[in-house]
Amino acid sequence: MCGIVGYIGTQLVVPRLLNGLKHVEYRGYDSAGLAVIGAGELHVVKQAGKIANLVAAIGSQTFDATRGIAHTRWATHGESNELNAHPHTDTGSTLAIVHNGIIENYDVLKRFLLQQGHSFRSATDTEVLAHLIEACLDGDPVAAVRSALQQVKGTYGLAVILRNFPEKILFARNGSPLCLGIGADGMFVASDPQCFREYTDQLVPVHDGQLGWVSADGYEILDAENVPVVPVVETITWQLGEIEKGVYPHFTLKEIFEQPASMQNAMRGRLEDDGTVKFGGLEAHTTLLRNLESVDCVAAGTSLHSGMFGKVALQEIAEICAHAENASELANQKRPYYRDRTAIFAISQSGTTSDLLHAMDVVQRLGLPCFGLVNVVGSEVARRSLAGVYLHAGPEIGVASTKAFTNQVVVLTLLSLYLRQLKGLPNPAWIDRLAADLRRLPSLVQQVLDRAPAIQSIAEKYAGYPNFLFLGRGVNYPTALEGALKLKEVAYVNAIGYSAGEMKHGPIALIDGGFPTMVIAPSQDDHYADVIGNIHEIRARRGRVVAIATDGDTSIANHVQDVIWIPPVDYYLSPVLSVVPLQLFAYYVSVLRGNDPDQPRNLAKSVTVK
Repeated sequence: MCGIVGYIGTQLVVPRLLNGLKHVEYRGYDSAGLAVIGAGELHVVKQAGKIANLVAAIGSQTFDATRGIAHTRWATHGESNELNAHPHTDTGSTLAIVHNGIIENYDVLKRFLLQQGHSFRSATDTEVLAHLIEACLDGDPVAAVRSALQQVKGTYGLAVILRNFPEKILFARNGSPLCLGIGADGMFVASDPQCFREYTDQLVPVHDGQLGWVSADGYEILDAENVPVVPVVETITWQLGEIEKGVYPHFTLKEIFEQPASMQNAMRGRLEDDGTVKFGGLEAHTTLLRNLESVDCVAAGTSLHSGMFGKVALQEIAEICAHAENASELANQKRPYYRDRTAIFAISQSGTTSDLLHAMDVVQRLGLPCFGLVNVVGSEVARRSLAGVYLHAGPEIGVASTKAFTNQVVVLTLLSLYLRQLKGLPNPAWIDRLAADLRRLPSLVQQVLDRAPAIQSIAEKYAGYPNFLFLGRGVNYPTALEGALKLKEVAYVNAIGYSAGEMKHGPIALIDGGFPTMVIAPSQDDHYADVIGNIHEIRARRGRVVAIATDGDTSIANHVQDVIWIPPVDYYLSPVLSVVPLQLFAYYVSVLRGNDPDQPRNLAKSVTVK
């Protein structure tokens, strides 16, 4: 989950490295460092904490260098301190390496290297790579990297510079994202194109098993058999302004307010005026999709919550057997069982989630078709999928996902309608109403966002509570889970999400005057009466209740302390209108508690390690 950036060219490297790191700090911010080659010397600067600490430590130094690598860390092996920060060097400090991933057999390799006289400075697995390359180096740095990696078991995206071979930056990938940027005044290597988007829109993906080098005016990619790869140059379509805060104090708030536009992008060209749904990326597989008997939505974190929504939508709208599966659990199942005519929907914002990729390996070995629902174009999930649907949420920088979740819900609703149409099922009036509400959903979300001051006022009343319970039923059970997750992630509140029907089976024991409950209770919900019953049970135990309720509900305010109002909308779309105020609530509580909602402690945006 660490961020990597390297540059070699005609411009001073330090400003470009620091700028690139700032764009990928969401990938980890436990420590940061850089290594550059200037005047024939290898210079390394590292600092614990956020990138600002590294910037302060470097000050105005440029080292007169035009080539170097940098790293921002999310810790796996070793504490978050300066010693364990990347880059790491070999015994003689002749080379430096930055690495994203985990070396599973590092302990065995470290013991061997110690016996050979190598000395180690850190507690990280990455430092082993530096010493392995040093041990293998015999005139050809590319061969040394290849030879070292042949001894490694694990995942990596890495970049290496060598003092005695300053004309190249070496790179390799296996299981962790990596790409190249082709600039007018030099070349980039990075874990994310956001690092170099300011300087170029030309990108070359690096795939698993590949390694190679970049120089000031060229590059080469080699496959696992040491055969040169014919590169595919892609053009980045998003603009730099999409990864800047603009007028907002945090990316998280910016991305919450971008949701009307992002949902519109998700529906553009897919939902016709007559309610017909089209997915160009799925057209070649309509026969397979028409004959499906079962669908399994596989995901992790926030995407798992959207998958749980998808399970309900697929069953009730498309009338197809559906399940939602935790990717990390599926990846570890010894003998997963699936029937014929089953397809997997792999759901991810980043498209690089390690647990999801491992789960895809499992189901694809069973011969099951796997379709991707991802936000990042060209990501690993997209490449491994038979076909897929892009979310079109745009870049999401805030670590806690917001607009990607609502776009996932929108796309899964569209997908459910699409499969219903493929199966030739009847078109009752409620389907037409659902399609009509989908078309006006962005404007309804904007109405919710316009009520942000009222939500902020409620957040001020509850920001001091250390615990919170979230309850929902039906399609809003996963909404409750997502609301609780957001409050945990950014506000560090012990928030618990539950199906409202399960409250009396244990969680009710927690309820007292100091343990408030957020209840999702839109009046269009088929379970509205049951949810009101849950509220009465909580109030009978002196619990405080905040309700998400529908405009025009004249009775609910009599049963709760506070109400967050949302416009009326179709039952299957109520999770979208309900989760937006929960995102705002979590954001405001986070800020009121003095946290940084963009960079929650211990978290990173994309979980690329097991």
